[in-house]
Amino acid sequence: MNRLLTIIMALFLTSVAIAQEPTNVQLPNDTLKLGALKVIKINGEVKKNWTDVIRYFDYEAVRVNYTPKKIMPNAELQTEWLAFDLGIAGYMDYTKYDATKAFNSPSIGIPVTKRKMQPKNSSTNVNIWVVQQKLNLYKHKYYFKYGIGFEMFNYYYANGVDFRNNDKMYISLTNNTYSKNKLYINYLTVPLILSRTYKFKKIQDINVAGGVNIGYLLNARNKQISDALGKKKYDGDFNFNDYKMSGVFQVGIGDVKFYGTAALTNIIDKGTSNQSFYPYTFGIRFSKF
Repeated sequence: MNRLLTIIMALFLTSVAIAQEPTNVQLPNDTLKLGALKVIKINGEVKKNWTDVIRYFDYEAVRVNYTPKKIMPNAELQTEWLAFDLGIAGYMDYTKYDATKAFNSPSIGIPVTKRKMQPKNSSTNVNIWVVQQKLNLYKHKYYFKYGIGFEMFNYYYANGVDFRNNDKMYISLTNNTYSKNKLYINYLTVPLILSRTYKFKKIQDINVAGGVNIGYLLNARNKQISDALGKKKYDGDFNFNDYKMSGVFQVGIGDVKFYGTAALTNIIDKGTSNQSFYPYTFGIRFSKF
């Protein structure tokens, strides 16, 4: 707080010095307003001026109030900070295990079936949207939404599926038994969405939106716990593609919103693998947009 006040006071003193003599400046109600910040000079028995407050770093002589700017529902451009999603995750496995007898990289243990390579139903998806903006396109009914945030997937496996980052193997099905086997994947994602809002007089507004999420792979980790090996963590890209594109759909009734995504691209690099994983998610969106 002291650093913040120093910066605010220094900026004020500089602007005052340029405009006129600082010793003669008096602000109405002894208040300095900088956007959403309001700096109020408190006068006790001795009335203090801004120059002395800044010169002697008299922080006890000021009080700082912060009033966040409200989102205007009819603004042409609206901004929202820190929204998040919570949902379930899975992936469609289009790998032709019966037709493909040999996998080069990654190599796959035998026997292999789609069921054994599938994650549990308890797998989750958590998204954190750092900032989003909504641009009015037509009569505050049609909007274009965009932003940036993080898509995080937690896949839990009942079978001995191993993810490793080495030259011979990336994914393998083993006979190992794990009390916990989780694959974590994190993407930096930009959503590009068109939305339509239907307004009603007696019921809540209904919002329908659709578009794409474009993600860049940040990191992946396979965390495993077993009686034989204890707790192990393996980091790497595990032959995942650097980029992921997903279709996204959203339906909202008032402040309650539901979302779903389905990958449009294979998250596995087809140049070195015959596997095909296409993630999907369903969940609740905690966002004003």
